[in-house]
Amino acid sequence: MQSPDDVAAAVGRNVRALRQQRRMTIDGLAAASGISRGTVIQIETARGNPSIGTLVALAAALRVGVASLVDGDAAPRVVVRRAAEAATLWSSAAGSSAVFRIGTDPPDVVELWDWTLQPGDGFDGEAHPMGTVEVLSVLSGRLGLRVGAAGHELDAGDTVMFQAHAPHRYEGAGDEPVRFVMVVLQPGDAGLVPPTSIAEAADQQVAP
Repeated sequence: MQSPDDVAAAVGRNVRALRQQRRMTIDGLAAASGISRGTVIQIETARGNPSIGTLVALAAALRVGVASLVDGDAAPRVVVRRAAEAATLWSSAAGSSAVFRIGTDPPDVVELWDWTLQPGDGFDGEAHPMGTVEVLSVLSGRLGLRVGAAGHELDAGDTVMFQAHAPHRYEGAGDEPVRFVMVVLQPGDAGLVPPTSIAEAADQQVAP
């Protein structure tokens, strides 16, 4: 069992790390939790043992469970997903596929996908919540990408990043299958960002 000093140190370390991950200032965390700025500073510097009520308020503001605040194990979490555990979540009659490799749980979602599209075959992606970003890197072949009204072609070694709140389409644009990896980044506040039009979204993409 952890001693009171160990608990205070773990809570301070975890609160500070979670606050920084969420890009919150001390004042921001204080306002979100209803706890004074001075108390937040005391907790982060392990100069006191917070009450259960304080822990609950901090956990709610940081969008985690209380266990995440008192966990004394500072070792980084490592999740390994073997090739056999990957899930093919989409496939077509032409032989195209989208394999989900690994991802994180909400509120801040990160997903890694492995795509193969046969020549002329494609996939239409729906608009994601505002704030969502997709990053694609072509491993082999040629990829056709359309975001809103803007079209682009990418060859092996090319990488693109775009805001994914407009409808988008991936397509095998060459004579051979195209394979690319895709990372989807959807922060916990996605959808809360003031919206722009699809035309504005397209204007913000990389030039063809």
